[in-house]
Amino acid sequence: MNNLSYLTSDLPEDIKNLVTIGNFEEANKLIDIYLNRNISSMLKDRLIFEKHRMNILKREYPYNYDEALNLLQDRIDDLTKEEFNTLKLQRYMDWIFVDGRIMFHKNFYSNILKVNQNIKNRLKNRNSEKESTLLDDTVNDIISKGEKKYFIHLKTGIELKDEGTRIGEKLRVYIPIPQNADQIKNIKILNTSHEISYISPESYPQRTIYFETEVKGRDKFTVEYSYENHIKYNELDYDNVSNIQPVFHTEEWPPHIVFTPFLVDLANEIVGCETNPLKKARKIYDYITKNVQYSYVRPYQAILNIAEYCAYNLKGDCGVQALLFITLCRIAGIPARWQSGLYVNPEYIGCHDWANIYVEPYGWLFADPSFGGGAYRNKNEKRWNFYFGNLDPFRMVANSEFQYDLLPEKKFLRSDPYDNQVGEVEYFDKAIQDGEGFEPIMEIVDVHEI
Repeated sequence: MNNLSYLTSDLPEDIKNLVTIGNFEEANKLIDIYLNRNISSMLKDRLIFEKHRMNILKREYPYNYDEALNLLQDRIDDLTKEEFNTLKLQRYMDWIFVDGRIMFHKNFYSNILKVNQNIKNRLKNRNSEKESTLLDDTVNDIISKGEKKYFIHLKTGIELKDEGTRIGEKLRVYIPIPQNADQIKNIKILNTSHEISYISPESYPQRTIYFETEVKGRDKFTVEYSYENHIKYNELDYDNVSNIQPVFHTEEWPPHIVFTPFLVDLANEIVGCETNPLKKARKIYDYITKNVQYSYVRPYQAILNIAEYCAYNLKGDCGVQALLFITLCRIAGIPARWQSGLYVNPEYIGCHDWANIYVEPYGWLFADPSFGGGAYRNKNEKRWNFYFGNLDPFRMVANSEFQYDLLPEKKFLRSDPYDNQVGEVEYFDKAIQDGEGFEPIMEIVDVHEI
């Protein structure tokens, strides 16, 4: 169910032209015509998926030009139309065409505030709270003391929305929970809202707790768990790198980890004549953190090749940047893999993705391009260097592979076919998409250093 390799195939030219200008209604009609022709099964799957993808795009881009401009002018002091257009040109606002009109992403305003300090400083209703020093203090402690340990107790899950809830029908619910990643210890499932139908093994690449039960209303499905995050500092020395390196986790994994001519050329240009795998990985990390601008993006299932999307547009969120890093490392012969779940400290909880690379004699090392890129933009060289090879202890790791089937396997296309940070839900005869039929629950119960 989770094999989407057909996304590597292109669309027929006439359909592609209609999708590009956002004429989704005509594109849907043309797809129906093609589906009645003698086409390959791969193209058929690709066309059916495009119908689904167009629905996502239309939902994700709700603001037209005037609405977006007015929203910013209402909230930002002295924002002109010319400045608005400059922000658009400089990748601060994600947009597409819908019915021939420019439409902006639903999170365009939040994105500008996240990555443009000048605009943030001009907020009409500015929050005067002092910026936290927790992350820098933690990084400094890890470097100076060599390790850091945290106890983390969370309650996470999903809540059904009223719209479309089918009372009395059976529902299948998957909630991500901690796996025994290298830094995660002493995992305990403390409480659940419903009787557990299945729990994935602790080492499963996308670990979940699974409920199967009848819907009673606006039900909440939750799991309460605790774990410890033990981080040890890796002091890296290029001269210590072994001559013999493994080749696992260096293969392609379509449709997003694909060695396209463009990405192969980019990897070769970045790495050059370098042969030391740790130096090669650092060159790739430097390229991404210096050149890729953080940006909220549409759901991953609406992006056809995530790594290429990042490399072409030089923008992307944490997962988009991590996937470009992983793909370029694999092209360069460096074992690289996915890691994701939650970022959680005493002050905040939210979804996050990052990467691992394997280099002998160090073994698996961390790399967080989005945190590194944020540090680089803020001229924080210590933190920038730290996130190549190291990681903070504020992570809940649920996933160690990208695009991996859940257990038990879902019957319908997942809300996120590649990653699982908030959960998945489906009826026995119908899929439910995140944001449409359910909302995530994330609650911090306790986070403290041990």
